[in-house]
Amino acid sequence: MRGRKIFGDLVPYGEEWRAGANEATTFVVSTPVLVQEKPVPAGSYTLFTLPTPDRWTLIISKQTGEWGIPYPGKEFDFARIPMKVSKLPAPLENFTIAFDKSTGGCTMRLDWETTRASVDITEKK
Repeated sequence: MRGRKIFGDLVPYGEEWRAGANEATTFVVSTPVLVQEKPVPAGSYTLFTLPTPDRWTLIISKQTGEWGIPYPGKEFDFARIPMKVSKLPAPLENFTIAFDKSTGGCTMRLDWETTRASVDITEKK
């Protein structure tokens, strides 16, 4: 954070964000999965988010290999998936993407500043 306001300033609300810095974040799955119940085939994708003050959307893009911004466009979206949003108990200095194991899969969480946005990922049976 380095003393900056992140969401709503450095990362503007209502604009697609690459969920990181420099290269866009790559999401590779080796088996078909469900992301919040949305089927995602095995493959390589790029993750973006669309943050707003009260809700976030995960964007799984079929376009890969982007450096930074701009977002490649809706025509490359594989899916737009609502994320769960909650407040962190304390500010987090560094942007973090983590996977927490859960029954039948995991929860992918994006944490930064005082915000957590997350989605559940399970193997597609």
